[in-house]
Amino acid sequence: MSLTFLFMPESAYGPTNNSIGIGDILRRRGHRVVFAAEASWKGKLEALGFEEDLVDLAPPAEEEQEQDAGQFWKDFIRETAPEYRKSTLEQQETVTKPIWESLIDGAKYCEPQLRAIIERVNPDVIVEDNVITFPALLTTGKKFVRIVSCQPLEMRGENVPPVFSGLPAGDRSEWDAFRAEYERTHRELWAAYNEWCVEQGTEPLPDLDFIHEGDLNLYVYPEILDYTAERPLGRRGTASTPRCARRRRTSRCPSSGATAGWSTSRSARWAPPTWS
Repeated sequence: MSLTFLFMPESAYGPTNNSIGIGDILRRRGHRVVFAAEASWKGKLEALGFEEDLVDLAPPAEEEQEQDAGQFWKDFIRETAPEYRKSTLEQQETVTKPIWESLIDGAKYCEPQLRAIIERVNPDVIVEDNVITFPALLTTGKKFVRIVSCQPLEMRGENVPPVFSGLPAGDRSEWDAFRAEYERTHRELWAAYNEWCVEQGTEPLPDLDFIHEGDLNLYVYPEILDYTAERPLGRRGTASTPRCARRRRTSRCPSSGATAGWSTSRSARWAPPTWS
């Protein structure tokens, strides 16, 4: 049976290429693949053979002009470049928090668009490669897949350095101070976004995280570069690398039977779960 997959990657080349690679495999297996990417990707995904149903993350400019794909983040990095000379502790106020604020603004702005896209496309499975929850992706009764690709410390743990810190794994002396500053700078912002997400129909966010788990989670870091001994993956995780795919599925996906536990397979490339 052919299924419809709706991909929504962050408007950057890394997560978009992840989605293109997985989407291409699904398409060659006979499934329909649609991208709800940000509007600056117009025509670029269609040229690769995918359907496009794009979203704006902010009001369009009055004078319509073509933008480079992912232009927002290119501009952001250029404008905030001087801040990167500061320590990561100092950057929480001047870099990390403004990034979350921009992401939140985009998620709120495009929420009605996403609901309309999901109604039009009627996907069986929704796939997001991003760091923030878009409530529409979670609350329309579709199976939801989260790709974790920003950095390995997105998967938090007491025995690994704090996310965004850049601190060494072998020296804990600055971990607590970094976590306390993240709490100070982000608690109010997180609480407001969590409240808004719940108002849209989601479950509460994990504490100080801005994104929910999926029915299936794809975690794309090589074991040799990861912290798997210090921080095992969660109860609904998948790790996949060019040499190894470890899948854990705890929900019933379309046309899928009983749940499965961890499994490991060695192959030259990752193969997605068979849902048909």
